[in-house]
Amino acid sequence: FRNNPYPWYRRLQQDHPVHKLEDGTYLVSRYADVSHFAKLPIMSVEPGWADAGPWAVASDTALGSDPPHHTVLRRQTDKWFTPKLVDGWVRTTRELVGDLLDGVEAGQVIEARRDLAVVPTHVTMARVLQLPEDDADAVMEAMFEAMLMQSAEPADGDVDRAAVAFGYLSARVAEMLEDKRVNPGDGLADSLLDAARAGEITESEAIATILVFYAVGHMAIGYLIASGIELFARRPEVFTAFRNDESARAAIINEMVRMDPPQLSFLRFPTEDVEIGGVLIEAGSPIRFMIGAANRDPEVFDDPDVFDHTRPPAASRNLSFGLGPHSCAGQIISRAEATTVFAVLAERYERIELAEEPTVAHNDFARRYRKLPIVLS
Repeated sequence: FRNNPYPWYRRLQQDHPVHKLEDGTYLVSRYADVSHFAKLPIMSVEPGWADAGPWAVASDTALGSDPPHHTVLRRQTDKWFTPKLVDGWVRTTRELVGDLLDGVEAGQVIEARRDLAVVPTHVTMARVLQLPEDDADAVMEAMFEAMLMQSAEPADGDVDRAAVAFGYLSARVAEMLEDKRVNPGDGLADSLLDAARAGEITESEAIATILVFYAVGHMAIGYLIASGIELFARRPEVFTAFRNDESARAAIINEMVRMDPPQLSFLRFPTEDVEIGGVLIEAGSPIRFMIGAANRDPEVFDDPDVFDHTRPPAASRNLSFGLGPHSCAGQIISRAEATTVFAVLAERYERIELAEEPTVAHNDFARRYRKLPIVLS
């Protein structure tokens, strides 16, 4: 199930489109229901983060708050990710990938997950924040540990491992911010600290937001890039299409995101009773909106399990970056970074091959790679 949940999602859509689990959580899997109900103002995120153990730090960020407070926090960061500014940020991504590939010899095996997906995107975000950028491997491993407890059924010890991971990340960010207070700059981290000093947000909100951007800046986009590289290796005709037709690149990435989203679901809590698909859900009940299932709903997507970047725009709307006020704050930079990494590969190479089968560590909430060894030619 963890490696390929989609057959089960299809059964869920067909037989129980609104399904109640034993713990009281409702699973909503049809595209029409997810796209309509998830963005309603009555759908709150706050109860899901208030008692989230080590992840409770997110309750002090836009990720874990509802409007109007969410709007205040989101405004502090959205202005740093306009299309114009993102064009500048991704130049860093291009330089990093280019520098790496300059040193690659013919036939050399590259660890694509680390070298082409995680490190370039982490360093890019560190430069947006103006924080040290030499900690990519430690941050990557800490977030891998932290994500384990996001499963609906975490294993024994996963919460403790997440606590250790967040302990490291919190201490590291505190150390960097202590230095930044002595040696200020003009990055996103400085902007958030300035907003706290001005009383626009609290200091804890500023620190939590910096921590989240620093820690997760590589997560979703890193998976998207790695997943796309694996697709190019298994489907060389798609890589050829990406190389030869720049006008098709956005559609190819959109289809990648639809077929294999980094996050498979998200949780909401209605503030009043709501009826979905004929099922009455009481206020305060947890509702898990199934992005992975909705993205492959046959009522919306013809041949939903087939990669087809030629789908018309009206038939290619996916929900992978969320929707409503809690749509992904990093959507613009994520798409731009993926396009940039793939473009650098397309400019230099004609073929991507797997050196061996990838190692994955998926759970029921998130998709993740451990290793993705490739050869470029």
